[in-house]
Amino acid sequence: AFWDGTRMTYGDGDGSSYLPFVAIDVCGHEITHAVTEKTCNLTYQNESGALNEAFSDIFGTAIERYARPANWDWLIGKDISSSGTPMRSMSSPKDYSNPDTYLGTLWEAGTTDNGGVHTNSGVANYWFYLLSVGDTGTNDNNVVYNVTGIGFDKAAAIAYRILSYYLINSSDYYAAREASIQAAEDLYGACSDELKQTANAWYAVGVGQ
Repeated sequence: AFWDGTRMTYGDGDGSSYLPFVAIDVCGHEITHAVTEKTCNLTYQNESGALNEAFSDIFGTAIERYARPANWDWLIGKDISSSGTPMRSMSSPKDYSNPDTYLGTLWEAGTTDNGGVHTNSGVANYWFYLLSVGDTGTNDNNVVYNVTGIGFDKAAAIAYRILSYYLINSSDYYAAREASIQAAEDLYGACSDELKQTANAWYAVGVGQ
């Protein structure tokens, strides 16, 4: 499934392991690539590419949640697998070999997959999950974190404002952190809990203080 700059293409699966690639989160994921192209146009390589993929996962999930509020999840592509095995998990990236900490365990540092765009998206995916629902834990840097969730809708509003107002094509994870803090201030105020938790969620995934 992909956006080619002009149109959407969805494969019909292999008749065995994969069903047609028309699950709602997959469709939403690919459509978001078009939105990204028309906003900040994140370069599809290395950290900017990982952010590109993460925003597609975020809004693919947002679309699934909007369309079927009683039947959505944090798993990407589960409904195109005949076994129900997803491609990625936003709530537990390591379950499917993606990192949940910047430069941490499972981080792709090589050139595979355009510099790990699908793999390293796990860090931003987990940031969004933590910002939405909150959690406590210890990351790969042995840093203890505590994030209080602000809710999915507020987290999505921050994510969309990042994408549409502040990122540029070469933005990396630290730029995304700065952009999200500014977006949270725009939407909820400089002293808001939403801004504090935005920073806390990035801290949890190893980006910034």
